[in-house]
Amino acid sequence: MRRAVRPKRREHIIPRMLLANFTDSKGVLQVYEKNKPVRGSIPENECRERDFYEYELDGRKTNNKFENWLEGVETEAGKILPSVANRQVLIGQDCVNWATFIASLFYRTRKVRKQISDAMILRFKEQVRDPDFIRNMQCELLKQGELRYFDDLRKEANELLTQMEKSPSFYHVSAMPRQTAWIAQILLRRRWDTVDAPPEKQFLLSDCPVMPVELTGHQGLPGAGFGGENTAVLVPITRQKLFVASPHGCIWQTEAEPRAIDMVNLLVVQFGHRNVYASNASKDIQVLVDREINRVEFGKTAFVPKAKS
Repeated sequence: MRRAVRPKRREHIIPRMLLANFTDSKGVLQVYEKNKPVRGSIPENECRERDFYEYELDGRKTNNKFENWLEGVETEAGKILPSVANRQVLIGQDCVNWATFIASLFYRTRKVRKQISDAMILRFKEQVRDPDFIRNMQCELLKQGELRYFDDLRKEANELLTQMEKSPSFYHVSAMPRQTAWIAQILLRRRWDTVDAPPEKQFLLSDCPVMPVELTGHQGLPGAGFGGENTAVLVPITRQKLFVASPHGCIWQTEAEPRAIDMVNLLVVQFGHRNVYASNASKDIQVLVDREINRVEFGKTAFVPKAKS
């Protein structure tokens, strides 16, 4: 008789393999939080939460379905990361696997769940109250050959909204594969580069490590949508390496100037939600975290829907 597989309960929000790339030579990771002393830790103990990707709906449990999917994405990315760091050209399925990993790094975070998913639930609540929303849904189904009564559709929409409000993780987790695939497709149409930090500098990492920015002149302004014409996506992948997916006309230096590293690290902190990670304890980093962390707020200062004209 096979022994039952025990479910994973402590689920990492940022993969350990990525956190490990920001430790010192002894494997120690310095963790920064606003208005708190920097503390030493290890990747195993950081950015994890019990049952973060689990939910129960109508008596059915996810049973690590999404955690196992993410683990597979990480495994494939781990094989590819050295090639990306060394600027080797990826082809075929390796491109898809890497794009999927980067996309999942964005969507799987606490920050996206808290700031984007909550806003989407609120928006859906407003839509359900609008009779035109249900009528439009009814019309679209009719075009597909399915006749549904208005009251039935409204009841189903309200039931879904109730489930979403009862289980805040439902919307975020259930949409993760679909949203990840959408972002990955955008990344696959971009130019990919790897930028080095000079020896005296290093990149920081945050608990929201994927940073879409709008390129304007020599600046990257946070808050651009992934599909924007001038959007570049920045992701620190080691202390010395930054992955960039950008419009094809952009040319990136192999080794960035020290000032450019400072600009990227400012973005890292601004995109961070709770924590920033580095290999060293630094008063300058702590001051930066205290002043700038979570300045980029999805739905407020970033990814703000455009007003209807």
